[in-house]
Amino acid sequence: MRMRVLMVGRSRSIAFEDLKRYWGEVIFARPPRIPLRRYDLVIAQEPTLRMGPAAYLAAKLSGAKFVVEVHGEYLGRWLTRTQRVVSELILRRADLVRAVNGRIARQLYEMGLRKVAVIPAIYIKTDIFKPMKRHRERSKMIIYAGRFVPEKNLPLLIKAFKLVLREEPSAKLLLIGKGPEKDVLLRLIESLGIDENVMLLDRWLSSRELAVYYNEAAVFALTSHYEGSPRAICEAGACGTPFVSTPVGILPEILRDGVGGFFLRRRDPVELSEKLITLLQDHELRQKMGEEFRRIVTSRFEWGRAVRLYAESYLRFSRDP
Repeated sequence: MRMRVLMVGRSRSIAFEDLKRYWGEVIFARPPRIPLRRYDLVIAQEPTLRMGPAAYLAAKLSGAKFVVEVHGEYLGRWLTRTQRVVSELILRRADLVRAVNGRIARQLYEMGLRKVAVIPAIYIKTDIFKPMKRHRERSKMIIYAGRFVPEKNLPLLIKAFKLVLREEPSAKLLLIGKGPEKDVLLRLIESLGIDENVMLLDRWLSSRELAVYYNEAAVFALTSHYEGSPRAICEAGACGTPFVSTPVGILPEILRDGVGGFFLRRRDPVELSEKLITLLQDHELRQKMGEEFRRIVTSRFEWGRAVRLYAESYLRFSRDP
């Protein structure tokens, strides 16, 4: 079935080119520049004020089916009142809502929505993201890759790393990404006197570059307040790098504490530092956990399989009367 699909969002899906093979013509637009044409399907990457109303208008004007995607667990206290009102209105006008994990789906059901599909948004090229170094050969480096934004709660990781250095003075922390919190993080690092052990890489890297860094690292740390389908931690997992993470997004649905890594019970620097130190000091444990994490990622999120699940789910929906 060939369709003309409009995707409205902040940035193109990483699977954008592959989706064309399934759907046909796929157009990406970033509000307020929305090309008004005839579409078979309009997708809002989020229901929020920035994307939702523009996508809904395009769907109504073209008579297209309207899908809204919810990629993060922000529908409660993380939105302003205006954003909450707009998001709920847009969600109630959708023909289908995509939740990227079960927790988001439960939130949507509690709002009274019923046309909800759980479709994860993690696509991993396991031929690129793969183990290239065993853990006995890796450095004592903790890595984070992603946006520098408040919801990632990176000050927690930086404060915990200060405690890690008491036990492991040669440890390193590598932060890779971009975002408005960069200067805040740099000031915190300097104020704690740990700048010699922390490197902040302020740019986006290619998949192959990231795979090299993941293979140098002992552990991937994620301290987010909320997530949807966090991709970077799974890319690291595909490289055999275990995790220490808050129990956010899809992670508690696919992983168990002690299998592939550790979950935090509290957002507490002491607990985080203890779990990081445990992994830094035991390369055999890291090797075992990393191998299990890769097995899980490969079975659930291998690129071709995961993209096909997403694309075919929308094709089936488009065929429904």
